[in-house]
Amino acid sequence: MDFMTRLYGLREETNMKQKDLAALLNIKPSAISKYEKGNAQPAISTLIKIAEIFHVSMDYLLGLSSIKNPYSADKFTPKEAEIITKYRKLTKENQIRIDERIGAMIDWQKNN
Repeated sequence: MDFMTRLYGLREETNMKQKDLAALLNIKPSAISKYEKGNAQPAISTLIKIAEIFHVSMDYLLGLSSIKNPYSADKFTPKEAEIITKYRKLTKENQIRIDERIGAMIDWQKNN
């Protein structure tokens, strides 16, 4: 499935009109129409906003995954959900540092 199909489906599932989504994104309704027809692609910042509005992952929105939100709280224990929420609030720089540390720990564990 591709972005244009996912966007249309998410909008329909929530009974949202193109003009309503456009207002949330501060763009013209014609832009939403172009996205859904595959005649235009949104900027990355717009994609992020769309994913946030519909509470889905970017992978789902772009058609790379069939899981709407693998990070939703109902898939984790309360403690795991709390850790994920804190992680998401970190700066990108700090997220990268944590990712590197986790990667190093995994590599160490594989080699020992």
